[in-house]
Amino acid sequence: MIVLFRAILAETMKLKRSLVLLLAAAPPLMLGLMVIATTLTGNGPDTWDQLSMSGAAIWAYLLMPLTITALTALMASLEHGCAGWTWSLVQPAPKTLVFAAKAMVTIGLVALISAGIGASVLAAGHLVQLIAPDQAVSGTPPYALMTGLMVKMWLAGLLMTGLQFTIAHAVSSFATPIIVGIGGVFVSVVATSSEYGVFFPWLLPVNMLASEPERAQQALLTGSVGGVVIFALACVWLARRDWR
Repeated sequence: MIVLFRAILAETMKLKRSLVLLLAAAPPLMLGLMVIATTLTGNGPDTWDQLSMSGAAIWAYLLMPLTITALTALMASLEHGCAGWTWSLVQPAPKTLVFAAKAMVTIGLVALISAGIGASVLAAGHLVQLIAPDQAVSGTPPYALMTGLMVKMWLAGLLMTGLQFTIAHAVSSFATPIIVGIGGVFVSVVATSSEYGVFFPWLLPVNMLASEPERAQQALLTGSVGGVVIFALACVWLARRDWR
């Protein structure tokens, strides 16, 4: 356990001199500004519930897949460049634990960004109330609803995160995981109305907004369980590869 903690700490320290933290701050800021702009122009939602649901939908359908794509590719590039694997894999820890630490840091960052998204949407609504009361949304701020949505979308997105994590670390080309991630977003546009969309990794988070409870539950189960399996298999497989 101590070895794993040290590995996680080492992975966290690597992020200080990278663009990862800037990337983590960008989505909440962008979505918050978008909510403020649309609300002030009179084209935004009328109630707090609508505001929360629309913000969560934009995050799950577009921003979350693109953020995870960029995040995993950027984190993997820290190792692919400048002989990073040589340093990481000679540390006094099993290779499987090294990749497990990388996976946990990735999952933690996605959780942190998700929390930031929920906070930014609600903060944007409150800010509009202060600067333009006549354009403010009505009702009561749904803190519990927003928190529940962000947690469920994060869990449902584990499968997509695991796939992008595996591809980004297995392939040295920075473009490959980017192409896969953007391709997944484009395919999801077509697969949205399909009955099989509930099993498509890039659509699992947005299915948390499905009107049918069974569809949302299936997407949550597929994303969370599938994500854990993919991450576990990826850590074992990547650890057994020849990185010379």
